[in-house]
Amino acid sequence: MESRPSSLFELSLDESRARLSSPQPKTEIERPCTPGDGVEVWSSELLLQKAKLWDDTPPNASTLGLWVPASGAATRMFRPLHDKPQACESLWSAVDDLALGRAWLAAVEAKGLDPKQCSAAEATSVLLTLMKEGTIPKGLVSFHMQDGGEGTETAFEAHVRSWSRLVDEPAVWFTVQEEHVMDIEAHLHGSSVSSLNPRLAFEVQDSATDMPVLDQEGAWMKTEGGAPLKRPGGHGALLTLLEEVSTPMFVVRNIDNAPSPARTELRELWTKALVAEARAWAEEREALLREVEASPERVVAWLQVQGVTCHAGDVAGLEAQLARPMRLVGVVRNEGQPGGVPFWVRVASGVDAGSVRPQIVEAVEFGEDNRDVLAKATHFNPVDMVCVVKPGQSLAPYVDESRYLIAEKKVKGKDAKVLEHPGLWNGGMSGWLTRFVEIPAECFQPVKTVMDLVGRK
Repeated sequence: MESRPSSLFELSLDESRARLSSPQPKTEIERPCTPGDGVEVWSSELLLQKAKLWDDTPPNASTLGLWVPASGAATRMFRPLHDKPQACESLWSAVDDLALGRAWLAAVEAKGLDPKQCSAAEATSVLLTLMKEGTIPKGLVSFHMQDGGEGTETAFEAHVRSWSRLVDEPAVWFTVQEEHVMDIEAHLHGSSVSSLNPRLAFEVQDSATDMPVLDQEGAWMKTEGGAPLKRPGGHGALLTLLEEVSTPMFVVRNIDNAPSPARTELRELWTKALVAEARAWAEEREALLREVEASPERVVAWLQVQGVTCHAGDVAGLEAQLARPMRLVGVVRNEGQPGGVPFWVRVASGVDAGSVRPQIVEAVEFGEDNRDVLAKATHFNPVDMVCVVKPGQSLAPYVDESRYLIAEKKVKGKDAKVLEHPGLWNGGMSGWLTRFVEIPAECFQPVKTVMDLVGRK
């Protein structure tokens, strides 16, 4: 693929070492976003009113798309089967009710084993081989039963199916690893969802954003050729791919939060309401842009609700502040799930340095001295958000570069220190105009491990 221009996502070895050799920057948390203070809670009546706005003027594929980060492999998904015998027993006992069960049983029989006699350990070994030890993309794993158990559905298919119910011939972007593009494309074009005529795009993270790896002795890990070994720099590096989305509005969802058939209608209702509200919010912004010279005080008041610092006498500055990308983020009640949490944060760098603004913060960004604030969080970010971005708009100016992440991981079987860019919906979207809306927990259906598929409806 053609190389993109150099950006803040491409760091030199010296810059990378400086970050890896310093403590993880501490994100300055002011307080959690809570109902009435950063989190909107809609009544059932208001929800239906907003959904009706969609029905009155439904978007089409040229105005609304779906964007799904899907480059992750299923490695972590199948990890419990490597070190938890009880997990193997539980999964094997549920084989008849799993969407992947039919293929699993067929593979067991092809191995010459009797499914009624073989042990859970033997069956698990067959499953791990079938799943290439978890190296296949998570989106290619069968998540759901369909047609009364006669058919199955992968996560890729589920996203296309559910989105096609909302938009005819939908535009869907999947970010994937380059080596899997052909398999994923063949899978979707050969499945039943191809009859829905989706406009599919498979985006690949730019290798120029990969990051070097530091070993425990403080030396760069090397490839066989002697060059510094690099690995993908986290989902924050996907930000440049958002600039290539051609629709002015798009919904972002994680690949493992694919709507199941049983919950599709509820997810649809909330998607309609969120999109309609984001559209109304964007139209409100456009009206303010037209009135900025005549009513700068209104613009200032509107932006200050977001924690954006501005001055009525600076018309050009107000226009620039209004031109920010926007996101309406669904959040669910916090039930201890790992991941991002909405907080009011004093921004450390970028366009909002010094301002207190609503942000999504990962647990790894907390220091020991402010973990008590994390415990007070009332909501969790399931990554279900409506974004409003002018096609081709540069998103780099709205990144808080100070929110990069340092992690300890196994690389080639060795302990290593790795660097990741500011998370896509964390520091990567720091400067976006942001609103949080509470959505039902039933709209959050993560598949973090294969055990989450047991009893999935």
